[in-house]
Amino acid sequence: MEKNIYEKKSMNGLILYFSLPAVLSLLVEIMASVVDTAFAGHLGSMSVDALAAMGLLQPLLNIFTAFQALFAVSTSIYTAKYLNRKSERNSYLLTGIFMTLIVSAAVSAVVCFNQDRLLHLLGAEGQVFMLAKAYLRVQLLSNIFSSMGYTLTACIRAFGFPKVEMLVTGSAVAVNIVFNAVFAFGFRMGFRGLALGTLVSEIFCAVWAALWLLRRKLLPEAGLVSLRHIGRCTLELARLGVAQTIIQAMGGCTGFFLNNSLLVHSGGCYVAVWNLVQNIYTLFLMPIVGITQGVQTIIAYFSGQNQNEKKRKLVRTTVLATVTYGLLGAGCIFTFGGKILSLFAPSQELLGIAEAVIKTVFLTFPLLGVFYTIMTLLEVTGQELKALALIMTRQVFFMLPLVYILPLILPDLPYGIFFTVPTADAAALAVAAVMILKNGKNSDEKNGRQRSSLPADGDTAGERSAP
Repeated sequence: MEKNIYEKKSMNGLILYFSLPAVLSLLVEIMASVVDTAFAGHLGSMSVDALAAMGLLQPLLNIFTAFQALFAVSTSIYTAKYLNRKSERNSYLLTGIFMTLIVSAAVSAVVCFNQDRLLHLLGAEGQVFMLAKAYLRVQLLSNIFSSMGYTLTACIRAFGFPKVEMLVTGSAVAVNIVFNAVFAFGFRMGFRGLALGTLVSEIFCAVWAALWLLRRKLLPEAGLVSLRHIGRCTLELARLGVAQTIIQAMGGCTGFFLNNSLLVHSGGCYVAVWNLVQNIYTLFLMPIVGITQGVQTIIAYFSGQNQNEKKRKLVRTTVLATVTYGLLGAGCIFTFGGKILSLFAPSQELLGIAEAVIKTVFLTFPLLGVFYTIMTLLEVTGQELKALALIMTRQVFFMLPLVYILPLILPDLPYGIFFTVPTADAAALAVAAVMILKNGKNSDEKNGRQRSSLPADGDTAGERSAP
């Protein structure tokens, strides 16, 4: 039998082959926000209000991304797991695509009918409210195409064509930049033009990915999968994807409470600062998430083939790669953070505050690779509840209390609230380390019991059990 891509390449080659396109795919998701933020900083007198509007909208946009992840990641994992079993693969693939469309449309519809109430809840008032509403209206449609593009490109990668995914997603970034400039400055549409540029890029990505899959005859026909199979597959995909969805959603909730605390203790200026810093932080974080997301597919394959030693080696290599990148990323911020922030062209007042804030949140950045690798291992090996408990510990038990406690402990430090990020990261990593060490100990004890129950060479089970 001819070897597939998982058997042909070395371990490092597999990680690079699958993770590089995954990184680029995730960068597309965040680049829509990063590019919009960079352009918003060049809107003249409305720049600060535009940045504040985007900052206040970010928790809601994170909720959009959370529901996009519900079926996108799990569909790609099952596609890779059943790559050589076409019938089962098609059931999961078709179900994942169908449910992605249904969920994204439902989320956009719910937000559409409650957008004014949600914007007031997020803290948007006056000019900031008007800007946020104009941007959100376009994002409601963009969310549907973004969801489809996310699922389809993830499946292209799972089929073993990560270079194609890289081409599609990379081209979408270029389209976003071009149309942002066309709408915002060419047609003088301002802040709303940035949202329209994002919409065009998301449509481009989703349509190209769908056409490619159709041309390769990798998309099954709807009639080939029964409703009974769709129901079963939906439950399994949702079970695998719910942890990632809750992780993303909790990030949105934490962002909401952080913005609320900033408005109370520091003012709207700091919301704009946090929008800048958060986008850069997320941009630097995406390679770590992308590496672990690419590794998800490989772990799923090795698990399906019972190649446990390769799986363990893969985890060790992933930790080394992500920690190395984390050290380089933190070094880059501490050395060139001010210059990077200046690319977003806010006022000098915002730049001075943002430089102190970005160095604060990057204090524990090198540790994140270990945390995300542990999360990935738990998710793919059927321990989704432990992964969910881990992220809940970080987001709920650590971050939420710190958001309100730190401004009281550090009242003379206006950006003291941002120490929430490194403090919560360090505490959550400690919990993750304890959890994974306990798992390893339990696994060793289980293997030891199994070995002790086997008969020795030349003995029968009856002979060994005789007194």
